[in-house]
Order: sequence, then C-alpha cells, then structure tokens
Amino acid sequence: MTESQPFDFRAFHTAHQIAMIVACTENGVIGADGDMPWHLPMDLRHFMRSTKGCSVIMGRKTFDSLNEPLPNRLNIVLSRSLGSDWAARQGPGVRVASSIEEGIKVARASDMAMPIWIAGGGDIYRQAMDTPGLVDLIVRTRVHTQIEGDTVFPDIDLDCWGRHHFEVFDGDDRHKFGLTFEWWTRKSAGLGQ
Repeated sequence: MTESQPFDFRAFHTAHQIAMIVACTENGVIGADGDMPWHLPMDLRHFMRSTKGCSVIMGRKTFDSLNEPLPNRLNIVLSRSLGSDWAARQGPGVRVASSIEEGIKVARASDMAMPIWIAGGGDIYRQAMDTPGLVDLIVRTRVHTQIEGDTVFPDIDLDCWGRHHFEVFDGDDRHKFGLTFEWWTRKSAGLGQ
C-alpha cells in the first residue's frame, strides 16, 4: 500500500487484537523529564480518533501525565501498588492491573471495541515488544526531529515487522515539526510489506 491510496484506519484497527500506539522522534525519543517534548495537535487528534471506544493500557506515569482519564475509553493503569479503591477515585472509566497480561484480561472482559491499545511509557512498550506474539499492530507517529530525552521507544525489528501504510505531513504554524503516521504489522500475519 502507498501513502496515496485511501486508508480506512478505523476498519484496519478493528482487524487487530492488541496494538501499540506511540509518537517518537527519529531517534526514538518519546519523553523528556516526564513529559512529551512537543505539542502536535494533529498527532493528539490521531491518538484520540484511533483509541476512541477502546481499552487503553498505560503505566502509572503515563496516566499521571494526563489531565484527566481519557474519555470514551477504558483506562487501564498498570501498577503493583495501586488498588481498585484508587481507580474508583479516578472515575468510572479507570481500572488497575498489575501486569500487561492482567490488563489485557480486564480489557477483554469489557465491552470496548478492538484493538486493545498499549500507550506507554517506555518500560511498558519494551515489555510488550519483548513478549513474543503479544502485539499484532504498531501505530507510530514519527516526529521529524531528533532531540535528547530520557524515555525512548524500542526499535522496530524489521525482520518481524513491515510497514503496511504511512501518511506524511509537513510542519506548519501549529506544528513545529513534520510527522509521519505509520502502521506496522507482523510479517508472520502476511500483512507487512
């Protein structure tokens, strides 16, 4: 598939079970000092449209970086020390799980749409990538810059993954950096190129 062909990303997403969604720079940085080191409204809109109506698994630091729980989603926060009483104080759309595997069980028990999204941070992405066959889709926003940061997204193994589709956007007055939306699928599934 080329970038010029029409692409129904929502329909494509629903064909997958467990996906990761991330924005990172060309050198893999996803965070600096506990925050996202850019503000790109197009990428935020892409994240919201992609994950709407789904379960989103994230680490505690990622959840804490949000102003409030993600609306119209099941927010599953990974923590070994937090309990259901903490989740209840956050609102009805928040659950706690002690591992990615438990988070997936919580998501599957809900009535949320597929896929189940893994949304960071760095350690959570690494755990998901290190679990063979767990994730079948990576939706990556490649931010066209290189910066220093303390949190990175793991390299995508090109022997296992193929880029299925991409869309390129230049920077503008609202976007300091250009960006590329990329959809990666496992080659074993026969969908990667």
